Amino acid sequence: MKPSFFKSAEGALANKKHAAGKLIAAAVIACSTFVTPLAAQDDGPIIVVSGPLSWPFFAAVKQGFDDAAELFGVEYQYIAVTDTANMTSDYPRLLQQAISRNPSMLLVGEFFPDGMDPLIKEATAADIPVLIHNSGQTLWQQNGSLGFVGEDPYQMGYKAGEIQANAGVKKGLCFNQVPGNPTVEERCNGYVAAMKEAGAETIYQTIGTGDATNPQAMTQAIKGTLQANSDIDGIYTLNAVPAMSALRAVDEVGRKGDVMIGTADLSNEALLAIKSGELAFAMDQQPYLQGFMSIQIAYQYLNYGLHPIGHVKTGPLVIDQSNVDKTLEVNKKHAGVRGAS
Repeated sequence: MKPSFFKSAEGALANKKHAAGKLIAAAVIACSTFVTPLAAQDDGPIIVVSGPLSWPFFAAVKQGFDDAAELFGVEYQYIAVTDTANMTSDYPRLLQQAISRNPSMLLVGEFFPDGMDPLIKEATAADIPVLIHNSGQTLWQQNGSLGFVGEDPYQMGYKAGEIQANAGVKKGLCFNQVPGNPTVEERCNGYVAAMKEAGAETIYQTIGTGDATNPQAMTQAIKGTLQANSDIDGIYTLNAVPAMSALRAVDEVGRKGDVMIGTADLSNEALLAIKSGELAFAMDQQPYLQGFMSIQIAYQYLNYGLHPIGHVKTGPLVIDQSNVDKTLEVNKKHAGVRGAS
């Protein structure tokens, strides 16, 4: 495969203003395209099937895709659901549509393997190169993908559990807002393992994916668990949005300051809560790198046949009071790059 839509990185840097976003109107599709005057259309585009942009986390992933696409001068399209209520069925449908367009390469977040993994195997069997990002770190090799760019989710959760156990937490709650996503579930598995090794107890709680961005629903769910289990003294959430819901829930049951709360992923609100001491830590998987490095790998593979071997790890990186000021400062200068919006 010799894609003809690349121009030199030097040319892209010389005119960084050339890129333009393009929205494809469809009920569940949001795309962004970077096209240069030199871009030929003989080959299909690089198609990215990734997370919903209504989730602040994926805005950072997409910014990484966008910046790398501009730097390397490539055409790509970002496809995601806009309604999160039916993600388990919508994502396989989006992936099937992407495959039918015979793309030069697919960059896929394998969020729901039951529906998506058979399609990825179908794509690789048809000689469409696939690179997995964000979710699917245990599946890329068996489905024929080139590799995986993203966190080690088990270690993400394990480190969180280790921090809480070392701080004296005896009963921790792991709150999962995306049940059915193996990557997110592995964070809880790691958390439970670390707590168990330290002799601490854990509770595992989920909420429907339709409420994954509903702060009030998550607050009420966590509040109910706290009321039913007054001995919970630690909470680990798997995204910054439920982290803020956990803070509100703890406050509403009158236990502010008595429950140690940590989270995966960043937001400006979460970072400020770390700075104030309300939130103990955030486990950063550096989502910007997941997007940027995926495009970089695609560019190098399609041009030169080169790609990293295996899992390119982007996390975990612990953000706490020791380094939160530096993280906030970077985000002031480069909004969203640190996964904080």
